[in-house]
Amino acid sequence: MLWRQNLRESSGIISKIEAGKVDLEDIDFVLCECIEGTLKTMALRADEKGLELLCEVCPDVAEIVVGDPGRLRQILLNLVGNALKFTSRGEVALRVQTDLIEDASVILHFIVSDTGVGIAPEKLKSIFESFSQADTSTTREYGGTGLGLTISKRLIEMMGGRIWVESELGIGSCFHFAVRLGTAVKRNAPFESVAAPVILRGVKVLIVDDNRTNRRILEGLVKRWGMNPTSTSDGEGALAELLAARAANEPYSLILTDMHMPGMDGFDLVGYVRQRLELSTSTIMMLTSGGQRGDAARCEELGISAYLLKPVRQTELREAICRVLSAKEQAGAIPLITRYSLNDVNDPAKSLHILLAEDNATNQKLAMRLLEKRGHQVTLACNGREALTALESKSFDLVLMDVQMPEMDGLEATRLLREREMVSGHRQPVVAMTALVMKGDRERCIESGMDGYLSKPIRPQELDEVLDKYLNGDRQLIAAVEPAGLQEAPVIAAELLERIDGDRGLLSELLELFRGEYPAQILALREAVKSGDSETLERVGHGLKGALGNLSAPVAQGMASDLESAGKTGEIAHAMDKVNALDGEIGRVIQALDGLCMEAVR
Repeated sequence: MLWRQNLRESSGIISKIEAGKVDLEDIDFVLCECIEGTLKTMALRADEKGLELLCEVCPDVAEIVVGDPGRLRQILLNLVGNALKFTSRGEVALRVQTDLIEDASVILHFIVSDTGVGIAPEKLKSIFESFSQADTSTTREYGGTGLGLTISKRLIEMMGGRIWVESELGIGSCFHFAVRLGTAVKRNAPFESVAAPVILRGVKVLIVDDNRTNRRILEGLVKRWGMNPTSTSDGEGALAELLAARAANEPYSLILTDMHMPGMDGFDLVGYVRQRLELSTSTIMMLTSGGQRGDAARCEELGISAYLLKPVRQTELREAICRVLSAKEQAGAIPLITRYSLNDVNDPAKSLHILLAEDNATNQKLAMRLLEKRGHQVTLACNGREALTALESKSFDLVLMDVQMPEMDGLEATRLLREREMVSGHRQPVVAMTALVMKGDRERCIESGMDGYLSKPIRPQELDEVLDKYLNGDRQLIAAVEPAGLQEAPVIAAELLERIDGDRGLLSELLELFRGEYPAQILALREAVKSGDSETLERVGHGLKGALGNLSAPVAQGMASDLESAGKTGEIAHAMDKVNALDGEIGRVIQALDGLCMEAVR
């Protein structure tokens, strides 16, 4: 059923392209931001499979190009997503280089390589054709319709380009595509072509990473910035290199190490370095493809200066290195540098440290993106219990607390927090986030000790009002806004685009996340109905209600709300019909969202 549904959606997109109903956008955009958004979407999937996700943008690539960033992002999502799907160990790498530079345009060459299952030679010509996969068994083992490559091929051809593949069974695949993009009248400066900061020139840096491709990428970057790199593949080799350099009185100023390595991992390496006084003067930066809860705290304990998630943007890495090297000349302790602190606004007084307590993955991504875009640092808790634990160890300017969460809901967590504060004397500002609209909900939030009330789905304008009030020291209650009435359209496009600040890249990411999660949720609903598990029906229905609300899908949201209510009351005798109806409506929602991602929104 799900396979047929996805097949219909993909076939519909192809039909639109072939019928000429999809227009090309022609706007200036920052190429690296487009690439970064794609890879951040895929980073979690790579981490779950234990894969390295790497990116290399060659120095001759223009930073700003003219074209359709949404369409380019969708091509990259398809190709990188496929590579991750068919790779069980090793790496997936994206490389971007310039093939041709002309007066008003460039031809950029994108290469997505993997160490996956590979493709048989006799199948290579057919994989871009509609309704064709290299092997029908891959549908059963890996899932999917096989139409992602067909869509990508059509889009690339619309952009004046072509796509081809090289592959070897059991070794991996390498997908290439080249597209023509415009440039300004006066050609943009190539990416990273500006002179490197003086503080980087001649700095001796040791790169420690078990992945050969990543070592090569990092070596090329730091050399380009005037640094003097040496690389090693493991912790033992790094210690030997550090000791030899110290004995020669030519110590390393900077150690750039991966966290996850076989044998001696990054933390073990740093522990050994800190135990040796003659080595402990080196500044250390940690890179990881999969951060875990508590990693940042451990970095601070070990005196690590920066902690960054891979794949790291070149500008982000360079800025972090400049900051940690500059910190040596400053008195006093320097806070751990992370990707959040690198994005802090220039005026620290307008940057809040916010604890977000939210259990729904789609809601998490949307709220975090909106907050980070406004220059705020966000710490995530998945339920009320985690929120209380976080509040015990750190102070926050503001807590955004979802009301309905598993293990401990927001109301109970806030009540316990207020009891704790009767001893400490400190009051933590807490704003409720809730999709509840029943009479008395606002009063219950106030009674539990909450200071504000923000309705879900979150709207940027209302969020800004809350943040501005707290920045200005205003603690008056923020009134809830009643949600818009239901409409027959599967998605209210105008409302959705307003909610995400018109960021179609973010919309693609939210859709990718939802598309990957909802089939398991529908299955859980079916199983709950069959087994009479009203608690699971309520919990999963609530989660889908929140996710669909954030996607401005009011009809589907209402159906999910009905299932939640059925679970709450225990009246689930006829709930299977509602689950089937919701499954069908979600198909309409995804088709509409795909259209929004594909069509130019003017």
